[in-house]
Amino acid sequence: MATLDKLVISDPGDLQWIYDIDLIINNKFENEAEPSSISLFQVPETLTKKKPEAYEPQQIGLGPLHHFRPQPYKKMEQKKLDVLQKVTKNKETKEEVLVYVGKLVPMVRSCYDMFLQHNDGALALSFVIDGLFLRNLFNTYNYSRDHRSELPKVGPMERLVAQDLLMVENQIPFMVLEEIDKALYVCAPDDFDSSDYLSPSIFRTFCEIHSPLMLCPLSVAPSSVDYLLHYMYYSIINNVSIPKPVDQIPEDDQGGHGHHPVMISAYEDALTLVSKFPKKEFLQVYDKTISFLETVSQSKTPIIPSASKLHDKSGFQFHSLEEDQGIHNIHIRGRDIYLPRITLNKDSEVILRNLAAYETLAAKSDSFPLNEYIGMMCGLIMTKEDAKYLKTRNVILGDMGADEVAKLFIGISSSIPIVKSKEKSKLRKVIDEINKVYDSGVRMKTDLLLKKLARWFLVFLKAVGSFVESSWKIVAFLVSIVTVFLLTSQAYCDVYGCGDKTVTLLPYASS
Repeated sequence: MATLDKLVISDPGDLQWIYDIDLIINNKFENEAEPSSISLFQVPETLTKKKPEAYEPQQIGLGPLHHFRPQPYKKMEQKKLDVLQKVTKNKETKEEVLVYVGKLVPMVRSCYDMFLQHNDGALALSFVIDGLFLRNLFNTYNYSRDHRSELPKVGPMERLVAQDLLMVENQIPFMVLEEIDKALYVCAPDDFDSSDYLSPSIFRTFCEIHSPLMLCPLSVAPSSVDYLLHYMYYSIINNVSIPKPVDQIPEDDQGGHGHHPVMISAYEDALTLVSKFPKKEFLQVYDKTISFLETVSQSKTPIIPSASKLHDKSGFQFHSLEEDQGIHNIHIRGRDIYLPRITLNKDSEVILRNLAAYETLAAKSDSFPLNEYIGMMCGLIMTKEDAKYLKTRNVILGDMGADEVAKLFIGISSSIPIVKSKEKSKLRKVIDEINKVYDSGVRMKTDLLLKKLARWFLVFLKAVGSFVESSWKIVAFLVSIVTVFLLTSQAYCDVYGCGDKTVTLLPYASS
């Protein structure tokens, strides 16, 4: 391979690049670093664009992506340095820790899904500063929990910091914390005893306090993890117990029917306007009819009816699962739906968003249980009333009010990616069974038929749209055909129920 002649390169920046890359490569050779599997990610814009601040730390920046982020750097860097001084106690210990972590940097580099532009020395120092701060913080949480059955209370500031620590891009590898611990032991072995051996359980109390969902028992908690968020995620997913036998759902559906408020509003607007036909306002009628057809043809069927609809219209009852039961234990028995308890506080939205993003980015199969669960909750909670009902059933706990809970899930719904798998998951099958009870077969088929007709009329009316002004009477005749479609829709709503509102028929149709 030809070498680059530094005398030929005119840009000083190129020379610096050669120097930096050469150091990085040589450091890899010297430390015999084996490439690691990618486990640290940058969240793509497709997930962050709706609410980028939920993925960017505001209080404390960690690691190569956010350590030098201006706002958190100003807030927390001095506190980090104070912790470094307190823990290492002297310059010699600090240098020893830096040597240990420095040898690890080439391996840590390969864990990221991007190239880290900082040189190895800067990365090692930033990892030492951040790692010592985290180690001290987790120990503080654990000390506050010692010999207490209840979890210690935390204030608003602690929750702001916690949500930053649980962001996908703000993670410090557990191997870095291990190296720091080894170096501190070498420097001061008398300060350690056998119980001080570092393990992922150092994350336990922190995660118990801040996790929205219950964790699995400590006995089955992950013993090998990549970092804090990884520990919380798998502690949530692994919270599984053997459920009791589940009865089959009855085939008949004797409950009421849901409604589509947006669609009904469009029906009413369009029918009212068409009732004025054939007056001078016809052009306005034409535009409104097009708008109505677009609304009907593009309306999406939710993954599951809302909690209040399921309860009020079909008699479903919601129940909270036991603490040792999690997402995989969601089930139905007749018209009883069993869901895990979720505790929602001020930091919960950011944590849920990042847990979902982590699952999407780190998935090694087509299984996305947490995303499916959050998607289900987004369908169940569409209004304040939905949240209020689930609070009364102890499915939702925490400090958030019902209106805040509804706002949380409505906001998250647009950021949950559509996940596809080869086979239906257990949760997807449960949702299908609920929908089977809630929706009659006739109603579902009719709903799909109406959408297809709406699309056909939409294409047809747009095709003749250029003749509206010159031959509006012809187009008016076509609009009258659409009126028949609207009346058919109304008849369907009268029989099967589209909502609480009553649609008034056209005067000449009701006579």
